Amino acid sequence: MEFIRTYGKEIVSLLVPFITWFLNVGIKARAKLIWASPHSFTFLVQEPIVDTQEHILKQTQTVCTASIRVINTGRETANKVELVFNWKPQYINLWPVRHYEHKNDQDGRHMLIFENLSPKEEIGLEVMSINAELPALLVVRSAECTAQNVPLMWTRYVCLWKINLARLLVLVSLSATVYCLIALIQFLVLKTPYGG
Repeated sequence: MEFIRTYGKEIVSLLVPFITWFLNVGIKARAKLIWASPHSFTFLVQEPIVDTQEHILKQTQTVCTASIRVINTGRETANKVELVFNWKPQYINLWPVRHYEHKNDQDGRHMLIFENLSPKEEIGLEVMSINAELPALLVVRSAECTAQNVPLMWTRYVCLWKINLARLLVLVSLSATVYCLIALIQFLVLKTPYGG
């Protein structure tokens, strides 16, 4: 306690550059990509596979599907967003509909390239293959960052007024915490309770 009273001003002067750095770098607007595959399923289709001589090769067929979501959760636009699959999917459905490019590299990897992804914008892909496995999505990246694979799940809808009430309570709590911290520092450094 005596240490803080003696060197309180020096401690505060050392903390100010770290707080300034955090405000300049830690909260800086940037693109942040996440991706998830919230759903995949294999359908068993009760239709036999036959060859040219009408011989049954297999009694059932499989249809594999998967959903992929890519979301820019940052506050800056992500440019040149690239999704790299292990190989080219048989069928791709994109929502919302937008322009993209296909490319294959020398190893046979298949890439979907989007010009950009605005803040809070989302790309939804549905991939499907018939009687074959789905290719794995290897990486999602942009010119600014590499996307992080995160688990997504369905959640219950919450009314907007409840969300706004929770935000208000968090803001009031944060303000009270900052006020109490400043009052504590003032008490320890200046030995004056509550600014009196």
